[in-house]
Amino acid sequence: MDNPEGMMLQLDAFIRSIGVKRSTPHALLLGAGASVSSGIPSAQACIWEWKRSIFLTNNPGLESQFAELSLPSIQQRIQSWLDRQGYFPQKNTQEEYGFYIEHCFPIADDRRAYFHEKIRSAKPHIGYRLICHLSEAGLLRSVWTTNFDSLTARAAANFEITPIEIGIDSKERITRQETKGDLLCVSLHGDYRYDNLKNTPQELQEQEVALRAALIDELRNTSLIVCGYSGRDQSIMAALHTAYGQMGSGSLYWCGFSDGDVPKHIAELIQHACSHGRRAFYIPSLGFDDVFVRLSLHCLEGKPREAARAGIAELASRKILERTPFQVATFTQSGVVKSNAFELECPSEVLAFELKEWPVGKVWNTLRGLVAERQIVAVPFKGKVLALGTIDEIKAVFRDNIKGQIQRTPIGPNELCYEDGAVVSLMREALVRSLSQATGISSDRSRELWFGTAVKTMRQNGLQCHAHESVQVFLRQIGSIQYIVLKPSIKVLDDSGNDVPPEIANPVKLGILGYQHNKPFNQAMNNWRKHLFGNEKTTIFEFPQKCGSTFKFTVRKVPAFGQIGVPRGRPFVNISDAMRPLIKHRGFELDEPQLVFSNKAGKGTVKDVHPIRGILNNRPFDYPLTSLGLSPSLRIAVVCPRHEATILHAYLHKAHQSHQPTRNEQDYLQSYPGFQQAYGLPLELPECDGPGWVNCPEPTSNDPQKGAIEIAKHINSSVENLLSTYSPHVILIFFPDRWSQFRGYKDENESFDVHDFVKSFCVQRGIASQFLNQKTLADSYQCRVWWWLSLALYVKGMRTPWVLDSLNEDTAYVGLGFSIDQHGDKGNHVVLGCSHIYSARGEGLQYRLSKVENPIIRQGNPFMSRDDARRVGENIRQLFFDARMKLPRRVVLHKRTPFLREEREGLIDGLSGVETIDMIEIQVDSVLRYVASVQGRSGSVDEDNYPVHRGTTLKLDDFTALLWVHGSTTALNPHFKYYQGKRRIPAPLVLRRHVGHTDLSEIATEILGLSKMDWNTFDLYTKLPATLQSSNEIARIGSLLQRFGTSSYDYRLFI
Repeated sequence: MDNPEGMMLQLDAFIRSIGVKRSTPHALLLGAGASVSSGIPSAQACIWEWKRSIFLTNNPGLESQFAELSLPSIQQRIQSWLDRQGYFPQKNTQEEYGFYIEHCFPIADDRRAYFHEKIRSAKPHIGYRLICHLSEAGLLRSVWTTNFDSLTARAAANFEITPIEIGIDSKERITRQETKGDLLCVSLHGDYRYDNLKNTPQELQEQEVALRAALIDELRNTSLIVCGYSGRDQSIMAALHTAYGQMGSGSLYWCGFSDGDVPKHIAELIQHACSHGRRAFYIPSLGFDDVFVRLSLHCLEGKPREAARAGIAELASRKILERTPFQVATFTQSGVVKSNAFELECPSEVLAFELKEWPVGKVWNTLRGLVAERQIVAVPFKGKVLALGTIDEIKAVFRDNIKGQIQRTPIGPNELCYEDGAVVSLMREALVRSLSQATGISSDRSRELWFGTAVKTMRQNGLQCHAHESVQVFLRQIGSIQYIVLKPSIKVLDDSGNDVPPEIANPVKLGILGYQHNKPFNQAMNNWRKHLFGNEKTTIFEFPQKCGSTFKFTVRKVPAFGQIGVPRGRPFVNISDAMRPLIKHRGFELDEPQLVFSNKAGKGTVKDVHPIRGILNNRPFDYPLTSLGLSPSLRIAVVCPRHEATILHAYLHKAHQSHQPTRNEQDYLQSYPGFQQAYGLPLELPECDGPGWVNCPEPTSNDPQKGAIEIAKHINSSVENLLSTYSPHVILIFFPDRWSQFRGYKDENESFDVHDFVKSFCVQRGIASQFLNQKTLADSYQCRVWWWLSLALYVKGMRTPWVLDSLNEDTAYVGLGFSIDQHGDKGNHVVLGCSHIYSARGEGLQYRLSKVENPIIRQGNPFMSRDDARRVGENIRQLFFDARMKLPRRVVLHKRTPFLREEREGLIDGLSGVETIDMIEIQVDSVLRYVASVQGRSGSVDEDNYPVHRGTTLKLDDFTALLWVHGSTTALNPHFKYYQGKRRIPAPLVLRRHVGHTDLSEIATEILGLSKMDWNTFDLYTKLPATLQSSNEIARIGSLLQRFGTSSYDYRLFI
């Protein structure tokens, strides 16, 4: 329901409210939600487990299809079957709990056994331990709970407090004399350790009169904090209504696990309390553990506070923070890859001086302007100017602004390892200028050199363009060795020799470089190597040139090679003794991961590496749902402007027709046979102006901003209409070309995207949406279009086309993604974090959106503080219990940016109880490129025509490796190589281990497998693992939801 004014109290204000009254004892009411992180499933999780058990025992053979109970689509199918039986209670009604446990386990001893094992294996997590810290400090004196797990009392055993356990069989203890150091632990439902288990609705309504009376009396003048409790028990809520219908000074603080609307029954209680002169509030929170961490760190002082902080940290072994160097096994057969990196010795010192007055504004640009025509380079660094050049030139440029002496300063051991650092920038600029001066080749004096003669001249967007062969220069430290990395490129200039805008230059570059495959790339590299380094084994470049400078760069002409171990039966090369000294790095090649499909009978599984072939020759993984009638069809609804309705209607019916791949697609693409023939599932398409088809109104304004907002609202209104009248599985939204100016807008104050706005609207309503642009209808590759569009419709209909084979069953994978509000004021950016869990089968499970409260922004990238990272870890931990009711043995965290120390420590704190944690930073390497080699006829090692094999893994240093997720493969046909996209040569992924001990081969195998689990494409793979693809997508669109907490929609709604 809507939130009445004054009912909601923000979490930080609640913490301060308790803190200002820290000398006053409080009471605490806990529900099942408080015990989830300790290993006890919530009441809702238990209900779903019982529902699934009832369903599967009545539908044997579907166990693998219903393994991931946390997925909303799985729950929906189970609930639909239960509803069709006609005698199960409606979803989310009060009687569900008692009904389903008795229906699932009609024998009382079986019900005891069910809970006994869960309680036995549970361990009090941090929230329960912090209750004891707060009790020792006198802030809490009683804990009332609807649970029967004794977790508060078990946690208190390690503290200097005495837990007084009170249940139905010991209700007389409630009237005992209160003693300092006692903590009342009252079980309102009876407790398994002392009492018979009581779990039927009748017993829930008949709570022991003495305990209810004691609770009512306690709350008269004692403030109550409610946490982890849903308010599902009518007897407890009746007691609270009685308590807060009386005069008293005790306040009510109800901490809910959500920032949405206040649940109706809780809002009614709060209104009831306020109407009787009591103070009552609803606090949106991030869960039980987070509330008590915040309370403890704010309310405790001195040694108690330090003890609480130590307790938070000690739950996670510090050994987990350690990392083991990557190891590479020795292979009897090997391949060779050749890099574009050349060993480099940089000057060991620089000139350093201070300035009396620093430039105002852009310091870097100002310094570059000062030295542009001089034989020096200079950069700002830690309050000083670092420079290379002659002292006389420095004095001539900076004159009287130099403060003190110009000193020679040695370069620190770590200052060359930061690729975007000041020292590396200084060295690169000096080296580029030196290379240009020594060879006469043109340069931008910073990072690029190019030949003076254009290789191609053309008009692009009305501008005369001249394309010159160029090379981009980078410095990269690998291990302890410095390298200069050369990346062939194209420099596009106008008639005056000036750079053309990127939107013009990029298509020109793509047209030339797109076809620079393995062999041409190698030839370009050899050409640049010859022109820049000459014929000597090593070349020395001094800066400035020919002035006796002590600043010298020494380049080794031969690039670094890598040796790749290959399995037996694969092609290999003979490495000569002369080549062995050139091998600087070693690695191995992995097999293509297998996908799992259903056979055509729906009775077993089949494996294939090719997603389309696997579907076509077999059936989608979840085909048993179709064959058994549990999901007999896929119903599509349409939102389309009336003007294009006839065109779209005719096009959609091509879904039932066959389409053939073009000649240049036949190395991968299979013939599309029609939707039902491919998926074994009927496709229901609506008729124009019939049920399931809504004509979207036209915008009334031609203004791009007003029109975009208007169209988005029209589409959302159409979606609402369809949901209330048609119940589709997927809504297809047609966007005509004539609306192209209304796709969205972006200015310095805000941005708006129709697609994302509509998508977020649909997500909140639990309906999948698919945008279809008019230009797609005229695409010349219709076979590809229909495979991709049919897959999107199938997946968004909450169906599972394939799963991954052979990942570790006791491992879970988490992608961490972030969305940052670029329009926010500096220091006040709104950052949304997304944690998306993937199962060992590669299925995207639950995710959690959370606001990063104290983000650390570095170079435009958001990072988490330790507390933020701990909260993210706790959220992930809770998601595991929601999904599996237990923690996995191992958790692998993927992120696109480094894991800072604060993030590592916070995540470890939040994931306490997980035995093994790997934190892997994954980025696309924008610089390093390698050329694949083959054995030449004469026994030499020659460049291959195809690029490095997909699955190639190369260790660069102890904690860094390259993985070619994108590359050539013979997995589709052992006699032919396939290279997806056929564009230039592939960029490897850089894997950096920040925490963990798992073998490099296992880490790389997992990432390679997860690159096949993006259900939004029929490509053989994506260039990033699905963990990172989905977490960033969810975070981007989720930023529009304006809602954090427990809401977790099926991630297929976001794609």
